[in-house]
Amino acid sequence: MKYFGIITGCLLSVFMTTCNTLAAEEDTLKIYVSPDGNDKNPGTQISPLKTLEKARDILRVKRKELKEQPVVVYIGEGYYNLNSPVIFTSEDSGSENAPVLYTSGNGKKPVFTGSTALKKWKVLKDKAKLNLLDPAVRNKIYVTDLKRSGITDYGDPTAPGSRPELYCNSSLQTLARWPDDAFTKAGVSRGKTELPPTYTGERGTLEGAFEYTDKRLNRWAPENDIRTGGYWYWDWSEEYHKVERIDTLSRTVFIQEPFHRYGYKDSLRYYGLNLFCEMDKPGEWYLDRLTGLLYWYPPENIKPAEAEVRLTMFTAPYMIELRNCSYITIKGLALQESRGSAVLISDGNNCKISDCRIERFGRDGIHIQEGSDHGISGCLLRWFGYGGIKITGGNRKDLTPAGHFVEHSIVEHFSLFKRTYEPAIHLTGCGIRINNNRLRFSSSSAMRLEGNDFLIEYNQVSHVVNESDDQGGIDIFYNPSYQGIVIRYNHWSDITGGTRHGAAGVRLDDMISGVHIYGNIFERCGALHFGGVQIHGGKDNVVENNLFYKCFAAVSFSPWGEERWLKQLDSPVIKTKIYDEVNINSSLYLEKYPLLKDLRADPDKNFVINNLIVDCKNTFLRNNNSPVFKNNYSVDSENRNIEIFCSPETMKNYGLQPIPFKEIGPKSPLCTLVP
Repeated sequence: MKYFGIITGCLLSVFMTTCNTLAAEEDTLKIYVSPDGNDKNPGTQISPLKTLEKARDILRVKRKELKEQPVVVYIGEGYYNLNSPVIFTSEDSGSENAPVLYTSGNGKKPVFTGSTALKKWKVLKDKAKLNLLDPAVRNKIYVTDLKRSGITDYGDPTAPGSRPELYCNSSLQTLARWPDDAFTKAGVSRGKTELPPTYTGERGTLEGAFEYTDKRLNRWAPENDIRTGGYWYWDWSEEYHKVERIDTLSRTVFIQEPFHRYGYKDSLRYYGLNLFCEMDKPGEWYLDRLTGLLYWYPPENIKPAEAEVRLTMFTAPYMIELRNCSYITIKGLALQESRGSAVLISDGNNCKISDCRIERFGRDGIHIQEGSDHGISGCLLRWFGYGGIKITGGNRKDLTPAGHFVEHSIVEHFSLFKRTYEPAIHLTGCGIRINNNRLRFSSSSAMRLEGNDFLIEYNQVSHVVNESDDQGGIDIFYNPSYQGIVIRYNHWSDITGGTRHGAAGVRLDDMISGVHIYGNIFERCGALHFGGVQIHGGKDNVVENNLFYKCFAAVSFSPWGEERWLKQLDSPVIKTKIYDEVNINSSLYLEKYPLLKDLRADPDKNFVINNLIVDCKNTFLRNNNSPVFKNNYSVDSENRNIEIFCSPETMKNYGLQPIPFKEIGPKSPLCTLVP
């Protein structure tokens, strides 16, 4: 009966939507835009406009005359080169009965780009330059003069929002570096000020000076703008530095201030970049900012004159901004290639980004800041230097939900430049839903949650935490007032990284409490000291009715004990979080989260009940007996796959509820095209 009701409701919804669409078609104001149009045209299908800005301006006038008329702006196929952001404000808003839609129309592929094509490539003949390169590549390097192409904004190699990137046939090229992949290790740290010892027992110094052990770095000394990237002390905190100088006699790299906040340990891992002399691998490039010459080693079988080679030039923070707008939908567009981020939705309500492709941005994909009921649906977001989607909204103090959501979308290949704490989705606030998405391929976490009443369901998360340490596919950190978080019916797979502590599917870090982890699939998750779920110093978390399949361990714990728990609860930092930012003793909080009344009691008491553990190397990793374990079954797979284990028949045999395996992941038309 439950499913019959759902199906009936869906059919009724489709019927009503169709009827409303047909009825509204005659009343809809239509405006047309085309790359071949002209902003002096009236904006009809026969005489389209050229820019979104002009369509917006015409609508501002017409909406004053026809306040409750739905609007559709049809955007024709082709490239739209942006030099400045397209900004919508409250006067561009629609309403519930008269929404505004900017759409590609059926089958059209409009592309808004912030990059410039590079042409006039020549084989490098400058002998002085060639002598700096590996002899094997000296006849393979091409050069173009950016000044002659009218390009004068060269940006900075490692500055957020300023850093240009080069693409060949939509593939990201690599700023010349060594090692070509991964890292090299330093010798001893040679700063003047010794750091106090840490629990790891490693030695380090405050200042950025360290020994290099590979004499290859001697060749870097003549370079005029050396940058380094690395994990300078902890493997969950990387940063980029300018190099002040390289002393080839003492084999020392001297970092230019400011130094990394944690200092520099012995045997740290790092790499050099922005190095002309290291262009030795196809796809590498270098921009000499003193001369305006861009050098490039094309990928195999690529002829520069025949390839589409583009440099990002757009430097505004966003390509499209919706400021205090309501009932505006942007559908079916492609946004690509900028030094900044793609879209900002700030304040307002009921705006939506639907079925869009957002790719190759130096910073982030989409930001939603405050407002209510904004959504992202059916989108493909990939190739970001920083994160995918950042959302803030709702009021944690009075628990007013934001109503924002992300659904049926893919976010992949993110945190490519800033390697840690730039997830696919970052939530801050209260009352936000994340469902039926696919998040994958990153050096660090896929999701970070900071707030209350988040629902995370039916998502696929895989191949993350591939480089950093002490992380999870989802990470929640250091605030016991974050309550009401439900993580259910997600599939976490192939999360097995970490260098010292490990990687988990779900990581509850430093005092996170009251999270319900229900009906998830953890496949090949956990490493070192972490299981599929890792709990560090929290309480009242419930891990229930999950399938752990071929994991390093099912659940792991890092208990704090009473002394540390109470000390932290009484610390100024935590008191600010739980009594000033919100008030966990208020009647509102205690009524909604009744376990908070006993927050000081029973530290490390968590509940692991009714889970199925299949072919896991370890069942539980723990340091004390505080967790409550009940009805957990450890079995051999006997060649049965995940779908069989999730089925009602198998789960019923263990007294568990089925997991809706086929309902997990994105179902939108655009996302089904991506393998």
